Amino acid sequence: MIARIDTEIAVIGASLGGVLAAWQAAQQGLRVLLAAEYAWLGGQLTSQGVPPDEHPLIESGGASASYMAMRTALRAHYLAQPGFRDNTAMTEGCNPGDGWVSRLCVEPAVAAEYIEQLLAPHIASGRMRILRGVRLCSAQRAGRTIVSATVIDGEGLRTDIHAPWFLDGTDTGALIKAAGLPYRLGKEARSEFGEPDAPETADRNDQQPVTVVMALRREASASAAAAEAPPGYAFWSRYLVPHYGYAQFSEYIPGSGRGQAVRLPLFGSGATLDLWRYRRVVSAANWQPPRSEVSLVNWAQNDYALHPLLDGGMDEADVVAAARELSLCLLHWLRTEAPRPDGGAGYPELALAPDVLATPDGLAQQVYVRESRRIIGLACLSQADILPGGATATPGSDADSHNVGVAWYNMDIHPTVVSGHGVNARVRPFELPLGSFIPADCNNLIPACKNISVTHLVNACTRVHPAEWLIGEVAGLLAVFALGCGQPLAAIHGSAELRAAFRQQLRAAGIPLEWDRALLARLPDIQH
Repeated sequence: MIARIDTEIAVIGASLGGVLAAWQAAQQGLRVLLAAEYAWLGGQLTSQGVPPDEHPLIESGGASASYMAMRTALRAHYLAQPGFRDNTAMTEGCNPGDGWVSRLCVEPAVAAEYIEQLLAPHIASGRMRILRGVRLCSAQRAGRTIVSATVIDGEGLRTDIHAPWFLDGTDTGALIKAAGLPYRLGKEARSEFGEPDAPETADRNDQQPVTVVMALRREASASAAAAEAPPGYAFWSRYLVPHYGYAQFSEYIPGSGRGQAVRLPLFGSGATLDLWRYRRVVSAANWQPPRSEVSLVNWAQNDYALHPLLDGGMDEADVVAAARELSLCLLHWLRTEAPRPDGGAGYPELALAPDVLATPDGLAQQVYVRESRRIIGLACLSQADILPGGATATPGSDADSHNVGVAWYNMDIHPTVVSGHGVNARVRPFELPLGSFIPADCNNLIPACKNISVTHLVNACTRVHPAEWLIGEVAGLLAVFALGCGQPLAAIHGSAELRAAFRQQLRAAGIPLEWDRALLARLPDIQH
């Protein structure tokens, strides 16, 4: 027997964007169903174990009001803990883990609890229902309209979800594929959008690598005798990164240009950038008495780039299993062979910390997905739209009237799985166009996370936490607006009056529609 649920807005997938889409829709008083596969809601911030990747202005703005409130609340949580002392040295602001890649290195469990509290009032009111432990298995479409989506739980129970609006909140664009809609994936050819860094030939398999994050705790002494090497260790311990030439298991990571490498020691002190403090979420110096340090290992060393995650001929589950083995192989190398400054080898004091990620083995509940299937939208944001020195839309212009949010992050592409090419290039702070949220071939689907209409290159900028959070909010509010006005998405996109009304709703919800020029003026060293 198949159960049936009817709702007004169905969000399939509890990624960070999916959660915020559901929250904003419920905030506006609509009935929302959120289908969640993993124990923790929130995707990259929680179940994937990745502290926020943010832009340099985040302490002052450039994100939605609710994102800024989340940052304040997480810091307040730590500051209220007995024994916590803010001795942040690596970044500005209170940084609980004092990691250097993020100004807000927090334990994923703390972020997961914040999300639960954020949604709790809407669950209590009955406006929101969460189906937990379910994954999408199919979608039914009649012409340009999705009629229902079917999810299945761990015991094989299927549930048909019916709604006038469906939001794809999966990290992989699974609903887009299940509905049989066209989508972009991997790299576009340079001829499609004239992007300077695009290849001559498109390749859907040339995707960003995935990573299974692991939580490592550093004890005062060896935690246990070295375990037997994982089956793939002989391969990975000898593997050389294509086009870079250094060993996968080493102190080197890709630099900003193709083929360039940078050395980061495993452990450093002072201002020296190192791997351990990269995404450290528990800093001994921030606790009295000191706690054992914990770092979330999401390094180049455990990026899995042998096969694409999506549509590449290898099942997603098999790719994830291979990525898990890579992380375990890296752990074995760290414990037994990693070079020490004293000339020795190995750090046996490093051990998996299952409590940090709420898993039996200390590996993340979900693989970290950098690149999704992406809708083919009424507009597609490309590299040309975000290059440094490019012109921003004049306030009040037609182009400006299409803006529905802001984003900014370096074009951070890890060496991809076919060409092996990576890049970390500067871009200017930019705006997201409404057309990137509207599929050209479907009446009632809205992308809510990494699956908006952008190119492979731009996805490298919009995939990060503040951008995905905002994208989710915009998606949820767009569904609410469309349901309220009764107009098709294309009509909203094409009407100056409807766009203005929607933008006003976004402003009221705390979504910045364009960059604050006074804020940008603080960045004299970049072109914007």
